[in-house]
Amino acid sequence: MAKREIVKEFLGKIVQAIGKKKGTKAAKKFLQSPEMKKLAKQSAELANDIEKKMKKDADSGDATAQDVLDVLKQMGY
Repeated sequence: MAKREIVKEFLGKIVQAIGKKKGTKAAKKFLQSPEMKKLAKQSAELANDIEKKMKKDADSGDATAQDVLDVLKQMGY
């Protein structure tokens, strides 16, 4: 839980700096940091895992999973 609070505090300071027009370079650097790249990779892997599970469930006859996949497809995902 402490890590989450640290991240919130850090992001809050980044947003404040951007709001003051002083943090554009800092924000770009932050988004290109190894930590953010790692989080983006984890997020993509999780999304892929969820999509695979939804497809598997839909193929086995789960109507709800099929409905969710249909909605995501309509939205362009």
